[in-house]
Amino acid sequence: MSYQPCTDPSITPASVNRKDSSKMNVLTSTVLLLNCFITVTCQSSTDNVYQIYLDPRGHFRFQWWVDYQRQDVHIKLTAMAVASSWFAVGFSDYGAVTSADLVVFWTDETGSHHFVDGHTDTGGFLFPDDHQDYNLTAVSSPPSHVVLQFHRAFDTCDVDDYVIDSGTTHVIFVESQTSSSPPFGTDITQVLHGVQRTQILKPDLPRPTFPPDTWTFEVVAPQIEVPAEETTYWWQTAMLPDIASPHHIIQYEGIIAAGSEDLVHHMEVFHCEVDDVDNLPYYSGPGQSEGMPEGLGVCRKVIGAWAMGAKAMVYPDEAGVPIGGPSYSRAALLEVHYNNPQRKPGRVDSSGIRFYVTSHIRKNDAAIMELGLEYTNKMAIPPGQSNFRLSGYCVQECTRVGTYPTGFHVFASQLHTHQTGKRVFTKHVRDGLELPELNRDNHYSPHFQEIRSLPRPVHVQPGDDLITTCEYDTSGRSKATVGGFSISDEMCVNYIHYYPKSELEVCKSSLQSHALDTFLYMLNRLEGADVSPAAGYRANYQNIDWSPANVNLLQMLYVTSYLSMQCNKSDGSRFPGDWEHSRVPDIQEPFVIQNSSNLCSDPAS
Repeated sequence: MSYQPCTDPSITPASVNRKDSSKMNVLTSTVLLLNCFITVTCQSSTDNVYQIYLDPRGHFRFQWWVDYQRQDVHIKLTAMAVASSWFAVGFSDYGAVTSADLVVFWTDETGSHHFVDGHTDTGGFLFPDDHQDYNLTAVSSPPSHVVLQFHRAFDTCDVDDYVIDSGTTHVIFVESQTSSSPPFGTDITQVLHGVQRTQILKPDLPRPTFPPDTWTFEVVAPQIEVPAEETTYWWQTAMLPDIASPHHIIQYEGIIAAGSEDLVHHMEVFHCEVDDVDNLPYYSGPGQSEGMPEGLGVCRKVIGAWAMGAKAMVYPDEAGVPIGGPSYSRAALLEVHYNNPQRKPGRVDSSGIRFYVTSHIRKNDAAIMELGLEYTNKMAIPPGQSNFRLSGYCVQECTRVGTYPTGFHVFASQLHTHQTGKRVFTKHVRDGLELPELNRDNHYSPHFQEIRSLPRPVHVQPGDDLITTCEYDTSGRSKATVGGFSISDEMCVNYIHYYPKSELEVCKSSLQSHALDTFLYMLNRLEGADVSPAAGYRANYQNIDWSPANVNLLQMLYVTSYLSMQCNKSDGSRFPGDWEHSRVPDIQEPFVIQNSSNLCSDPAS
């Protein structure tokens, strides 16, 4: 990128970035700098240029590419803005326009352009930053729109700026149709605004090549009339194509029917491992909360999965999911989780998953493994909590018995919770030593659950522990939130994509039932809590008075009690072992991130 600076050597980009600049100097130097730019074309040093539209009208196109060597994000913003308006784009933790990091643009009555790094306070009022960290490289304003090109560091070391990481980034926009010069002091909660979610720091991976014989097929719902219920898990049996010779699935993607964008929460396609497809009953209807309808228990092997916000899942060149061949069952089951909170009747859906297949067999068979918490109401989050943790464990005894002696390599990960999840991560532990994390999303959104390729495959060895932790915010709820299938219940799952395929498909945990029963009995005897074995765990959790002391007791119970493990094969059976007395893994040596440069340290200290 290049720009033509002003002839006055005192007005340069550096004068905008000086820490001792006053707010007025920031505004003055920025407008002078803008008026001296010439229009240039954005040139990227990488082929990985991404874009999203921030608003449903398509008025704000946000394009970016990442310079990992310099730890910079380069942004090109095209805004369809009227001359009298001002607008801002930026970032916040979970998409709110309060406590947000914004860059603001407006044109004053003299025709001068202004570009200022700003932020909002907890009330949503807009202020300029003392330190300007968004570096403008080009601006043009042809009729009907404005094009801005600028860049910023991942971490600017400014407390008013958002730190961009490899998890979900909430990109926000603000637009006012009324002139305000400058717009600082405005309450932008009262101005048109919105949010779009993406992953800014995507791994810079080479794009896999598709063989010339690649073709596609789809598994979709056949015009389902969705029940007028908040949560429905719809199960639809289907027949896969007749593929005579072994093939590999090398990509799949969600197909969301027009008008169902708000309705489809997630989908999975299960392969039904049955000798005779005629023995598999046809089924099209709501599934049961606990287990499959009779006869469909053989449909357990996940071959494709999609969740709200996910893009296409592309397999690396060294792996693919096996499909086809003379003994391969053509039977499959599509599961669609519909979220219909307003219980609208008469909504029809035909969403599903599209698969890309090839006869060019790759080196490894790939598969999906579930980590985290079992889907059970033995786990719960008390009400009124802003940061409550639950962890699900894939213990060393399970990875030792369920995988090959050489272990397996994880190349992608999809984190999953329901409505109250706010942060999810999976730790990797070997013999008490914590290794780099498998995946982390510090700004997780249940509305954006894409499958994310890892920067490099992670080698998991037999005997390793994998700990998936979810943090929840139930501050807006008055009753305990229990684990379960409903959208108002909670989950904590990491679907990992790995190779080579092994028999282990589910490696998840829950609290041992005896430990929970003892906890409930204690509350009944000591506090007179309205709990009883006959009421069931859901009712018992919701009847407890969740004082701070009881919340702490529950948290302690979860991290000290025996685990009940699901160490399961794809047919639903468990591997041999004692899975009712597993211990929570002990991290003896936590992982420490080495940061020799310490970019944000004070050089005077």
